[in-house]
Amino acid sequence: MIYTAIIILAICLTSCSFRSVYPTLGGVIGGSAGSIAGGPLVGGLSAGAGVLAGEALKNKDALVEAEEKLTALSHGDVSALVAQGMQEHKTGFDAFTLTIKKILTGAAVLLGCYLTIPIFVAKRTARQCSQTEAIKHATRPPFPVRPSDHK
Repeated sequence: MIYTAIIILAICLTSCSFRSVYPTLGGVIGGSAGSIAGGPLVGGLSAGAGVLAGEALKNKDALVEAEEKLTALSHGDVSALVAQGMQEHKTGFDAFTLTIKKILTGAAVLLGCYLTIPIFVAKRTARQCSQTEAIKHATRPPFPVRPSDHK
């Protein structure tokens, strides 16, 4: 019992699509229901019907897409046909460029911060230099010192 639970849990947690299992499940369910109802012949036919039903469920998205395409063709909607054609050619390039754009934006912000640091450092240094120069000039004697005439 615990092994069955572990297998079911492993199947549920994998990243595979559950749609690929539909034909197999349809065959098993149809075969078991048919064998209960009427023997081997009915079991085989119902297993085949279950597989067909599973294939139909598996390819449901393709059927919906084909129906939309036929609707667009019947109404003459060219823009919808072009949009459907472009969906097939979509790749991960858009996501890649968006990621690169985010990285470059972050780098620009960091570079801007890095380049503003010297402005503040220079401002502080200039303020300190001007204060020390003012102190030097303020402590000078108010009259010039003459050299002594004694030789």
